[in-house]
Amino acid sequence: MQYCAYCGNEVEAVSKAPCPRCGNPGNGAPRLSADANFTNPVMKWVLAVVVVALLAGFVIGIMFFVAFPRIISTVLRSRQKSTMANIRTLGKAVEAYAADNHDYPRGASASALRAQLEPEYSRAIPTKDGWRDELQYTCLQNAASQQSGKCSGYVIVSAGNDGRFEIDPMPESFVAPKPRATTNFDCDIVFSGGKFVEYPAGLQ
Repeated sequence: MQYCAYCGNEVEAVSKAPCPRCGNPGNGAPRLSADANFTNPVMKWVLAVVVVALLAGFVIGIMFFVAFPRIISTVLRSRQKSTMANIRTLGKAVEAYAADNHDYPRGASASALRAQLEPEYSRAIPTKDGWRDELQYTCLQNAASQQSGKCSGYVIVSAGNDGRFEIDPMPESFVAPKPRATTNFDCDIVFSGGKFVEYPAGLQ
């Protein structure tokens, strides 16, 4: 007959199997404590890694949440700069055309001006803004220019981030307002008479 090393209860065989009476290993092995798994060095290391990973993920999440608006603002700012550069290039070609022809080219969009401006006044005129939307071009007329059949000016417009023009279509009687800076990425960017009359603040 064999007996439990802890309580002396009769057992079929002395082994690590728990004693029916006391629940301890019948062969006298160390008792299993409730937190045995957490006193294991390997488990401690795994637990530490998990905690550190969770903390790192939390910190990265907070940093991304704080930085995300700045990232978006930087991207949109870059697109505004690209748009203004494209508009300036197109405007210079239009001005050069007018100097030679005593009239401004005609067309409802930048793409419509290609045949008139390329390659003599620009090897490749830009037709889209930084958001890849078509630039709007309008040949302006007043009473005198209507009689002569010539344009008295022009206006080039980008719809900005939202892709919607503030004035659509741009009337041929448009009169450029006093130059003003905007702070909303959705605002139009407007160029007329060789200068920007509506533009992003800080980029003129």
